[in-house]
Amino acid sequence: MTEQTVWIENLSKFETIDALYRSDFYSINRGRILTYLQKPHLFFNDAAAPRLNSFLRVVQWNIEKGKRFDSILDLLGNNEILKYADVIILNEADYGMNRSQNRHVARELAERLGFHMVFGPAHFELTKGTEEDLALEGENHESLQGNAVLSRYPFMETVIMPLPVTFEPYEFEEKRFGRRCCLWVKLQLRQSFIWIGSVHLELRNTPRCRAVQVRHIMENLPGEDREAYLIGGDLNTNSFRRGTAWRTILSILRILFHPAAKVKEQLIHPEKGLEPLFQVLKEKGFSWNNLNSNQETARTDINTLEESGMLPEFLMRTVNKRLKPYNGYLCFKLDWFLGKNIRALSGGQKKDAGTGINSIEAGNLNKKNYGPERTSDHVPIYVDLDLQ
Repeated sequence: MTEQTVWIENLSKFETIDALYRSDFYSINRGRILTYLQKPHLFFNDAAAPRLNSFLRVVQWNIEKGKRFDSILDLLGNNEILKYADVIILNEADYGMNRSQNRHVARELAERLGFHMVFGPAHFELTKGTEEDLALEGENHESLQGNAVLSRYPFMETVIMPLPVTFEPYEFEEKRFGRRCCLWVKLQLRQSFIWIGSVHLELRNTPRCRAVQVRHIMENLPGEDREAYLIGGDLNTNSFRRGTAWRTILSILRILFHPAAKVKEQLIHPEKGLEPLFQVLKEKGFSWNNLNSNQETARTDINTLEESGMLPEFLMRTVNKRLKPYNGYLCFKLDWFLGKNIRALSGGQKKDAGTGINSIEAGNLNKKNYGPERTSDHVPIYVDLDLQ
C-alpha cells in the first residue's frame, strides 16, 4: 500500500473538516499532504515542436474530467482549428479516477499529441464522482483532479497558487480534500516569454466569492508587472448566488420575473456588472476584450441543478413553464481568456509563413455541450496572439 493510498483512506474517514484537522492522522501527515498538492507534475516530450511560427494559438477547455477521452483526443488532434494550438489550457483533468479509466488524462493527451505538460493537482477526490460515476465498476487509484497546461514550447517556471476557500468541498456530497488553485507556467517563446495561467474558480456560493479568488490571483502574480500574462479557465461566471435555499429562491425569482431576453443577455455577458471579478481584473490591468467571443460555453437544464431539490414540485412546474423561451436551458459564458501585456489577432491579420494558416478571431468551437452525445459539458475556446 502506497503512502498516497493511506492518505486517501484516512482523508475519507471524517464527517467534517474540523474533525479531520483535529485528528492524529492529519497532525502527522499534514505537511506531506499539502506539499504534494502544491507540487506541479511535469512531463517533457522530446517530440514537442511548435506548429505555428508567426503567432501563438491558445485553446482553453474544461474537459469534464476527461471522461470521454477518445473524443477529446480526436478533437484536439484533428479539428482544423484546435490542431494548430501550441498551448492548451485544461480544467477538470483527472489523474487516477475510475470515471476516466484511471488515466493521467493531461499527461496522456500530451504524450499522444506531442506536448510538454504541467499538471497542478487541486483536490484528492474522496468519492468516485456523481450520478453515473458512482455505478461504474472499479475503484479510483491516485484520486486526483486539477488544472493543466500543455505546451509545444518549453516551460521555464511552474507555480501552483492555492486560492481562498469560499466553499468547503470536504463536507459536500462529492467529497474532496484540497483547494482550488491557479496553475502558472512561464513559457519560453521564440523571442519572448509569457506566463500562462490555468484556473477553475468556485461554482457554489456567490459572485463576490469568485471576486475574492481573482483578487488573490491579481495580488500574487508570479513574475514582474511588465511581463506578458494570459489566464484561461472556467471562471464559473454564472451570475447567480448559490448554496442555500434563500439564494435559490432569489435566483428563481430573477428567472420568473425578469424578461427572458434580459436574463439571456446577462448570462452571456456577466462582465457587465453581475460578476464583480471583472472589475477586479480591470483594476489590475487585465483585459478580456478581443480575447473572447460573445457565445455560450456551457448550458444547464435547471432540473439537473443541485438546488432544484430544494424547491417544491409546484414551483418547479412554474419555473419550467417560464423556461420555455430558453428552450429548457440556461446558457452561460463561463470560460474566458484574460490578458495583460498581450495582443490578440483578428481574422487574417497574420499569416503563418510555415503552414500558410491565417490567424482567426477569438471564438468558441461549435460543439454540443449537453446530453449523452457531448464530448464535454463545456466547449473549447481559442485565441490567436501576436508573438512579440
